[in-house]
Parts: sequence; C-alpha cells; structure tokens
Amino acid sequence: MKKLTIFISGILIAFSCSEKKVSENDIKNQVLTTYNDMYNSYGEGTDEFFRFFENDFLRVTPSGNFQRGVEEQKTNWNDYLKVKKLALESFDEPELIISQDQVITIGGYVEYFIDRATNDSSYNRGVYVATWRKQENGDWKICMDTWHSGLEKK
Repeated sequence: MKKLTIFISGILIAFSCSEKKVSENDIKNQVLTTYNDMYNSYGEGTDEFFRFFENDFLRVTPSGNFQRGVEEQKTNWNDYLKVKKLALESFDEPELIISQDQVITIGGYVEYFIDRATNDSSYNRGVYVATWRKQENGDWKICMDTWHSGLEKK
C-alpha cells in the first residue's frame, strides 16, 4: 500500500509540474493583440515598434540579404525617417500558422512614404511575414521577418 501511495503521489506531482498547454485560440488572441500593437506602434513613424523584436532577430530583405539584430535596424530606420515620413494607411488581419511556442503571421499592408523636402509620396503595398517566438516571460516577439512590396511614385 505504501508503494502504491508513493507511486500515485509521484504521478500527481508529475502532472502538476508539467507545463500547461495553451489553447490555439489563446495563442491566436495573444499574437493578434501583439501584432496589432506592433503595427499601431509602427504607424506612429518612430523606432518604438522595435520593442516587439528579439534583440538578435533575423531579417531577410526583399533583395535576399540577411541582417541580424535590432540596433542596426533602428539606426537605419531613424536615418530613413530623417528623409521620409511614414503614413500607414492600413494593415490586414494576418493569416496565422500556430504552434505552442512559435507563430508565423502573413499579412498585407498599405503605406506611403512622404519625402520631407518635396512632399512627394511613394505608395507602398506589400506583404509582411514574421515569425513570432514566445519568450520566457510569456510575451511574443518577432525572431525573424521579411516583406515584399513595390514602391510607386504618386
């Protein structure tokens, strides 16, 4: 009887210590909330949206080049914003491909870049693909991204 009690206690401890699975719907809601927050931050035309990225995230540019890390991306973005203003017109609710600790989002966007000196604008419609990874604290951050679009002078 003592061995059975120890065995049952061991099973109960194992079940209580095992990581609880989060439902797919909960993951979807968490990532969509973070995705929307990231895009709204991006639309403000500052570098604050980089808080939604892991520090060593990987970016694959439309030309196929690889870039790693937030700091260089922030510097490049801020240099670009000295010449252009961003006007985010819209972004779509993304398609999500979900697993427990990683989610891929694929969504479209429409934005304009306005030359600060001439006020000429470039229309930009494209698709943004990001891989989100769940952090130890439960937050979701982008660990890899890419986009594809075409700029048209207006």
